[in-house]
Amino acid sequence: MAVKKAVTVEKPVSKWAQLKAEAKKEYEPPKPYLFDAYDPPIEISAPDSLERSLALATLTDLRGQVAVKDMKPMIEALVGADAFPFVWAEIADEPVEVTLALVEDINDHFNEGADDSAGSLPGGE
Repeated sequence: MAVKKAVTVEKPVSKWAQLKAEAKKEYEPPKPYLFDAYDPPIEISAPDSLERSLALATLTDLRGQVAVKDMKPMIEALVGADAFPFVWAEIADEPVEVTLALVEDINDHFNEGADDSAGSLPGGE
């Protein structure tokens, strides 16, 4: 009786998978910002996804300013949905100056080493 040999057929890689891999081949995500109000600290990823970038662009004006009514959604876009509940719990009852200082610190962290063409987060200039 002859033994049948298993044949492995490689599935072709989709064009989308190729496009995505090519676009990301040199992408290196920035180190996360560590929000150390908690132990262990909450890791905040850079707001570099399309969704978070568009939200920040929509919520800021040409000078990178945010209307007070848009502060909460801007902070959520800046820190991401996973980190937002933790960050919000710490800043919600603080003076606005505390939030502005945190936003500036996060921006400084992610813009560290960026050239002038990168603009500042959120919104860029």
